[in-house]
Amino acid sequence: MAKAAAPSMPTPRQIEDAWKAVRALEPRARIVSVGPDGVKFGYDADEYRGKQVTSLKRYGEK
Repeated sequence: MAKAAAPSMPTPRQIEDAWKAVRALEPRARIVSVGPDGVKFGYDADEYRGKQVTSLKRYGEK
């Protein structure tokens, strides 16, 4: 049985595309972290709510 491939990091182009899409919906959005699980975004309002951040999603996931 073949071993499952390790998750890959998003490309710079995928990160930029995701960031532009999120910024179109929420101008205060910022990238918090990037990893094999996807791009994590934060918002200025998070500072007032105890630094809650959106859940991780893979690029292109709804």
